[in-house]
Amino acid sequence: MEGLASYFDSFIRSLKRSGKTGTFELVRKTAEFIQKAIGKQKFKSQKEVKDLVSMLTCFARELSQYLPLEIALVNVVRRVLHIIREECTAKGVDLTSKRASRPRHVTLTQLLNIREDVIQVGSLQELKNSILLEVGLLIEELESHIDSISEQAPMHIHANEVILTYGKSDTVESFLESAKDRNFEVIVAEAAPHFRGHMMAKNLSEKNIAATLIPDSAVYALMSRVNKVIIGTHALMANGGLLTFSGTYGVCLAAQAHSVPVLVACGLYKLSPLYPFDQDTYNEGFSPALISEIPGNDIAENVNVSVPAFDYIPPELVSLYITNIGGHNPSYLYRLLSEYYSQEDYDLAA
Repeated sequence: MEGLASYFDSFIRSLKRSGKTGTFELVRKTAEFIQKAIGKQKFKSQKEVKDLVSMLTCFARELSQYLPLEIALVNVVRRVLHIIREECTAKGVDLTSKRASRPRHVTLTQLLNIREDVIQVGSLQELKNSILLEVGLLIEELESHIDSISEQAPMHIHANEVILTYGKSDTVESFLESAKDRNFEVIVAEAAPHFRGHMMAKNLSEKNIAATLIPDSAVYALMSRVNKVIIGTHALMANGGLLTFSGTYGVCLAAQAHSVPVLVACGLYKLSPLYPFDQDTYNEGFSPALISEIPGNDIAENVNVSVPAFDYIPPELVSLYITNIGGHNPSYLYRLLSEYYSQEDYDLAA
């Protein structure tokens, strides 16, 4: 397993060198890498299967250490571990018990038990093929998740509606494009200080969708005209809340004040069993220069400037999650955890 360990280490280093690669691209690369790693295994004994589970667990912990805010990467490892555990259960392979060494003198009953173990080992190749098949289906699910979400757009977007979104999200952009025949208008908040909303408004306009770009300070004033808010997210948390780009929390509070529903479009590969505690639990700060060095923005000396990367949105501010398997209320997300992950893998990022 030393060769496999170095294989994992080299991949983690390549992720760190990948720069500003998007979360989805990192997730897809991670899933394909794990598929190749499993394919390299011989599966000649149950010990190799257990070693693979242990190695994937260590791999997830290293991912959470080197890329702590890329929560979706660890989620993919959890999904693969769940697949392995489910397939082992179906094939009768025990991942928990330790096989004792064969005694020097055996009885007839012990000999029959040994024979049963040999038959089980002979089916390990079939186990490997089943795991590879399921991981392949997981990769297909990842690659098609935006299409699956976009297909639901006509059910949520109606004619002559005014929709507000914040910043740029590829999933939201595709979602809105799928319903462009409905003749609706999109208000795009610019999402300072990165101003990702500028690109979002430009892309929507090029797709013949009426888009209006506004400063973040105008969100509350215009919210009374909005029919619904549609946003993307960085991660879905176990309590039904979400971790999303900084500034979105204010948008959701404005929507709550005006009784405007908030819809979140995202793939379930972002669903995490982690629980957030406050705005700082899963966050990092950007350089104050993003704000202080804007032309015409004079900030007095000795002033603390906080530029958080993410906002935590509590579940009570979210009306509906639109995922690749349908729409779900925030209170339902915890039930999906048992379908996607094994409970023993919840604390991989610890």
